[in-house]
Amino acid sequence: MTKDIAAKAATSAADQKAAPKRKPVIFTIIGRQRVGKTTLLNALAQTIHEQGGTPEIWNTDLLNRSHSISSFHDAKSPTGGDTKRQRKWLEEKIQSLMESRHDAILDIGGGWTALHELIRTESLTRALDMMGITLSVAFLIGHERADLDYLEDLQTNKKFSPRNAAVILNEGLIPPSLDVDDVFEEVAIHPAVVEAMDNGAKLVLYPAAEPMKDVCDRTLTFRAYAEGEQKDGFPTSSIFDRLAIDRWYRRDFPIFLRELGAPRLPDMPKGLPVPAESDV
Repeated sequence: MTKDIAAKAATSAADQKAAPKRKPVIFTIIGRQRVGKTTLLNALAQTIHEQGGTPEIWNTDLLNRSHSISSFHDAKSPTGGDTKRQRKWLEEKIQSLMESRHDAILDIGGGWTALHELIRTESLTRALDMMGITLSVAFLIGHERADLDYLEDLQTNKKFSPRNAAVILNEGLIPPSLDVDDVFEEVAIHPAVVEAMDNGAKLVLYPAAEPMKDVCDRTLTFRAYAEGEQKDGFPTSSIFDRLAIDRWYRRDFPIFLRELGAPRLPDMPKGLPVPAESDV
């Protein structure tokens, strides 16, 4: 019996040693200003924490004050400076993952960012491969042509087309006068999106929730808002808005994450959240 236990223990130890270590994931969103990048990252970070994950939160979007991800999470940020100095800070944070093996959620902001500077000056994908780190990039877009021009410019002029990226269409940016399915189909045939999908990207619809701005303005978590927590200086949130956010956070957003796929996301030890069956 003792020999059997010892043999099983040795086999288990060998299996663990042979099993490849999970690569740290840096998840970031690229897109024009005001397409919803920080809000999506905030919802993702909240979900990961609830599912047992402990990613680092990096914030280089220093111009965003009212809806900063730092208002919701213990985020690390550069002390300031131009994009070149911020690029050096980002390089240091990326290299630190080689030792910590943590995942990271990076909010880069819009416009020309430290990540763009790194893309321009370095072979980012090759460097990360050498460090054993996975860069998971999502391109967040609305229905406007300029959003797709932004993606096309990165691919054509910056030669940046990361493997297995995601192209996320924000439903909240689609005017009520347009049919969501029609917009989705139109986006799917755009040359920039086709090129991304040829390189392993997936096109996913990010569901809208009308009271989203109310949640962010109050700097409340989505769960706290849904459960009726109030914030001084703001009107009392309505039961209808709270139910809408409850449905979005417990059902719609988990469905979206499953569409996105666990391999693209930071680790959640408890697994991806199970979409709730909701009658609201």
